[in-house]
This record gives sequence, C-alpha cells and structure tokens, in this order.
Amino acid sequence: MINEDGNGASRSAAARYMLGGLRKHPGAIAFALLLTLVSTFLVTVPSVIVGMAVDELAASGLSGQFTFLVWLIVGLGLIYMALYFVVGYVWAIVTLRWERDARQEFFEELQDYSMTFHDVVDSKRLLSVAMQDIGWVRMSLNPALRNLIGSLISFALTGVFLLLVDQTPGLTGLVTIFGFPIPVLTVIMLLGTPIYLAFAYRYANAVEPVRRQRAEDMETLTSVSQGVFQGIEVVRAFGSEDREQEKFHDVSKAYEKMVAKEGKLAAFYIPALVLTGMTTLAFAYAGYAVLAGALTQGAMIEVLGLLLALEGLNFHLPAMLLMLRGGYVNAQRIVEILSWKDPLSEPEYEITEVDWLGDIVFDNVSFKYSNENGNNDHYALNDFSITIPGGSKVALVGGPGGGKSTLLKLLLRLYDPSEGTISVGGVDLRNVTTESVRNVVGLVEQDIFLFRMTVRDNIAFGRKEATLEEIVDAAMRAQADEFIVELPEGYDSMIGERGMTLSGGQRQRLAIARALIQDPKILLLDDSVSAVDAQTEFLMRKALDEVMVGRTSITVTQRLRTLMESDMVLIVDRGRLIAAGCHDDLLRTSEHYRKIFERLPGAKALLDTMPVVGGGS
Repeated sequence: MINEDGNGASRSAAARYMLGGLRKHPGAIAFALLLTLVSTFLVTVPSVIVGMAVDELAASGLSGQFTFLVWLIVGLGLIYMALYFVVGYVWAIVTLRWERDARQEFFEELQDYSMTFHDVVDSKRLLSVAMQDIGWVRMSLNPALRNLIGSLISFALTGVFLLLVDQTPGLTGLVTIFGFPIPVLTVIMLLGTPIYLAFAYRYANAVEPVRRQRAEDMETLTSVSQGVFQGIEVVRAFGSEDREQEKFHDVSKAYEKMVAKEGKLAAFYIPALVLTGMTTLAFAYAGYAVLAGALTQGAMIEVLGLLLALEGLNFHLPAMLLMLRGGYVNAQRIVEILSWKDPLSEPEYEITEVDWLGDIVFDNVSFKYSNENGNNDHYALNDFSITIPGGSKVALVGGPGGGKSTLLKLLLRLYDPSEGTISVGGVDLRNVTTESVRNVVGLVEQDIFLFRMTVRDNIAFGRKEATLEEIVDAAMRAQADEFIVELPEGYDSMIGERGMTLSGGQRQRLAIARALIQDPKILLLDDSVSAVDAQTEFLMRKALDEVMVGRTSITVTQRLRTLMESDMVLIVDRGRLIAAGCHDDLLRTSEHYRKIFERLPGAKALLDTMPVVGGGS
C-alpha cells in the first residue's frame, strides 16, 4: 500500500505532473498551441467567407469579388490540410518527449527507493504503471488535451463571429425586452456554452472510478500473465494449465466489463444534446430573421456553417474528455508511487573516511519488514547486539526465519534498522551513502539472480570498467571458468531469463565471481555453496579462503567445515542472538549449537570423539 502522504499528494499533484513535463519544452509547446489556434481559425472562418460569397453572388452574380472569395476558401482549405499534419507532428513530438522523460524519471526514482518500497509494492504493478499508465497519460495530452484546446478555441471564435452577426443592421432590434435589443445568437452561445461544458465535466467525472478500476484490472491481468510465464515450468509439471487458463479468463472478463462500461459512458453522452439544441435554436432564429428581412441569406448560411463547424470540431469531445479525465486518474497512480516516503534516507553530510576493515558493531538492533498494510509488528531482528572483529571469518547459523539474511541486508544498507545502530570502524552506517556502502560490501545472495545478458556482463555487473582478464580471473577463482569456456560463445554467451539456462551450481559460481570482481572489504555469503557438489565446493572454498584474507567475511551456512574454520559463529533464532563464539567453545558451552551441529552430515562421528564440558544455553 502506498502511504497516505503519497496518496494525498497524488490528488493535488496529478495535474501538475501531467503538465509539468510539457513545461520542459516551452518553445515546442508554445509553437504547438499557436498552430492549434491557427488551424482552428482556418476551420471556422470559411463559414463566414461562404456567407459573404452567397451575398455577393445574389447581389452581383459571378463578379470578381465572388471569384476571389471562392479562391480564398480553396486556399484556406489547402493551407489547413497542410497545417493539419504539421500540428499533429508537433504535438506528437512534444508529448512523446514527455512520455520518454516521464518513463525515465519513473525508472530512476524506483532505483533510488530502498527495499522497503519493493516489499510493499508488487513489481507487476510497477510494470503496469511504467508501461501502461504513462502511455495513457500521454494519450490524454495528445490527442485529448490537444483536441480539447481546439474545442475551446472553436467555441470562442464561433461566439465572436455570432456576436458580429448580431450587430447586423436590422437584426439588432428584432428581439427586444422592455425596449432593450437582445443579441439572440450571442445569448445562445453565452448560455449554452457553460451549460454544455458543465454537463460535459460532470459527465467526465463519472469515468474516474471506472478508469481506475480498469487500470487495476489491467494490473491484475498483467500480474496473472507474468506469474504464469515466470512459473511455466511449475504449471506444466503439475498439469495446471486448465486452472491457469480459467483464472486468466475470469480476470480478462472483469477487464472486458470495465472497458465496456467505459464505452457505454462514451456512447450515451448527454451533453451532445445541449450542443445540438444550441445549433437548432440558433438556426431557427436565423431563419426567422431572414423571413423578417432582418438578415441576408448569406448571413443565415454563415450562422449555419459556424454551428456545423462547431459541432464537427466537438464531435470527438466526449471521448477526449473521458480520455483526459482517465489520464488524470492514471497520473494519480503514478504520483502515488513517485511521492512515496522512503524510510531509508541518505545522509545530509556523508562521512567518507571509514575504516571498512574495522570492527562491525550491532548495538541493540531491532528491525521489522513493512507489509502491504504497513502495520507489521513482527520483528525479524530483536535487540541484537554483537561486535564482529575486523578481518574475521564469521559464520551465521540458525533455523529458517531466524534473521540471518536480514543481518546481511542491513549491512548492505538495503534497509536501515528500525531501532539501534550498525557501525563499521566506529562510523554509523546511516552516515554513509548507500552507494559508498555497496562499493565496499559484496554479496552473494541465496536466491541467485542473473540478468538476461552475456556471461561477461553478468560477472562485471558491479564493475562495468572491468577488463576481460579481470573477469576471467574472477571466474577462475569462483571455479566458473571451466563451464563458461564450454558454452557456445564462451564469455559472450547469452544467459536466459533469470539464468534458467544454467544449473543451480553454475549460477552460484557466477554470482560468486560477480562478488569477487568487486574486491569488497566486507564479503557477505548467503548460503552460497548450497547447490554445488562436494568437489566443486572444495575448490570454491579454497578460492574463498584466499579471497577472505585481509577482509571481513560473514557466511550464512549449514556446512560443517565452514563452521569449524570460522573465527566466530553466531547462532540466531527468531531474530535474537542465542550464542556467539568459536566452534570449539560453542560445542562445550551451547546446547543449542550442539543440537544444530549434530544434525549436520558427518558431525555425529566427530562429536563421538569429543567430550562435552558444561551445559550452556
């Protein structure tokens, strides 16, 4: 759930968001508005010229003036045809630039958010907003806003021309009230236009909940589709194709209903009746004026032409208003995300001199993950305190959900502690930027994620400037070079989505190579050798032993050898530190550690040769 501050901001800032991107290109948008004004004028003014031509024809026949007016109409029509394409092109350039900038800003903003944001906002929603909502907002600017501006200009121009017709001698006194002449055509425009626009705005408001629900249904549709595509192997393994097809059908039908409901709103557009009524009244009055001898036939044709042109220009106004209002709803969804308040903040004044090989101190650290409702009371870590000497090899051990991976994430500043502090070399990590932390802290994650790019680019992901020699060296130390050179294109081979073309052990070795090439001061390994065979593990451990020299390493593990060779073993359970010490001391003093250890392969034989001294916690 996006926090309430963001939601409130979205309602006040959605319009600014829609128009703000246009202000980045003031010259282009000013030119586009000027062209819109000119093109609308070229659609409206021919009706006036046609009326003049009819009067000229009635008075003087095929005179030179009549011929001139005919050619003027033709010339204005040709100019409008050429200008029509120029206007469309300029508006397209401006709004496509807006869409490009908006999508780039959205992507960059998400890169800056902490993992708390990604814990509470579904990635499928982000994909839907980035690709669809931004596109819909762009369409609400062009053609919707563009045509709406043209419509308002057409109302203004038509009103001006009808006011001039009302000033025709003989027509000014045709209708009077208490002796005062009434400009009927002008009154019809002055009364009818605000009524039309008021009904149109009220009607457009009805689309807001429909468009919001439509966007949410599309988000659900995207989520269901992406989930099936990502888990297609599981779907087929369990023969669940029919169930997934039925689920997709239900979601698709819900989306169809919302689209149909929006279409119904557009079809039954009552304000169009107001515009038709205005045209009927004005034409009826003009006909009466002609019969009364107060208005020429040409002037009546002028009135009819102006009103028909007005209707023509506003024929698509219902759809444009609905699209504009819908774009406003989409903009709200975007702003809700962009205005999210991140609990992890960068320091105002960064401490750059940090001894990254100094002691790591957890001082009464507590942490809880945020959930979708924002009211999670479960602590992943609770009052955790320990000092890890710099340069030591530390093993983290404990049951699932104990808080081991959370400790590593806090050290990477993917999150900040909810309470307490974490310091390295005496410096609170909150006083160091996340970029600086991640430049010196390397992670090999448990759930390996590889990008759809070449092997070389995956290894060098954290160091784009790395040379091929450095990449190969990192791969050799991670025992990955042997299988890489056997790939069709070696280091230039493309890896499938999420590394699905590689085995689990191969993905882990690439992840280790990716961490090693960073040459981190603090190396974090989250059960990084769980998917390799014994021989490969031995080689990787040998490489890691070499890499760990001169740096602090923290390894989440259930491996016997790693526990025995660590300088310090930390036992965590349900977010609390149960015991800490070297392997031999913990075997003698901690019953909890002994129970964990004796369950490991090969541990029982070792324990039978060791006497237990003391009980312990």
